[in-house]
Order: sequence, then structure tokens, then C-alpha cells
Amino acid sequence: MQCYQHHEKHAVAVCRHCGKATCPDCCNDTGAGIACSSDCARELQENHQLQQRLKQSLGVGTNPPMPASVPTYFFFGLILLTTGIYLSLTRPHIDYLTIAVSSVFFVMSGVTYKRYRDACLAC
Repeated sequence: MQCYQHHEKHAVAVCRHCGKATCPDCCNDTGAGIACSSDCARELQENHQLQQRLKQSLGVGTNPPMPASVPTYFFFGLILLTTGIYLSLTRPHIDYLTIAVSSVFFVMSGVTYKRYRDACLAC
């Protein structure tokens, strides 16, 4: 592939804005990609700034949401714990099974949240 301006030179990059092939003399690295001219560099910078503002406003690429399983496990654990406490207070014996199952859900919620944090998904 040849440079779009210098037909005798081999192209080393493609303009990210217009898609033209460029040689090392024509390349302009803007930090957001390679541009073939000052007009393309300006457009590329404006597009990059717009993309960054959109990502910030939409929350994309910043902090991904917590997995839905964390509050779900916690919610089920809370329901089972309150049920176990209620059954233990209204009956002559303690309902160990319901309380034990609720603790399993709390542990699952904690482990899932820890794995989410350790994977650096919230960085």
C-alpha cells in the first residue's frame, strides 16, 4: 500500500478519521490515533473528546456495575435469616436449618463481591 500523497513511499499507517494510507512523513500521531492531515487531526481530537464525555456521562468504561448476584444473594440471606428468627421465636425450638442456609447465602454474597473486587472490575 502506498501513501496517498507520496505515491513512491510505502504507507505505514492508516488515518483513523478518513482511512487514507500514510507514510512516516505524513503521519500525525494525535494520541487518539494516526491522522493524515491537520484537518483530520483536529476532527480526530474532537471525536475523541466527545467519546470521552459520552463515556463519562453514560458511565461506560469507568466503574462497571456490581454483579446482580451480590445483592440477590444478600437479599435471600436476609429473607431466610428473618424467617429463621421468626420461626425460632414462635416455636419451642431454634430453626437451625433456615439460619444455616441464610448464612450460606451471606457467604456467597461476600465471596462474589470479593471476586468482583479482586478481578479489578471496579478499578
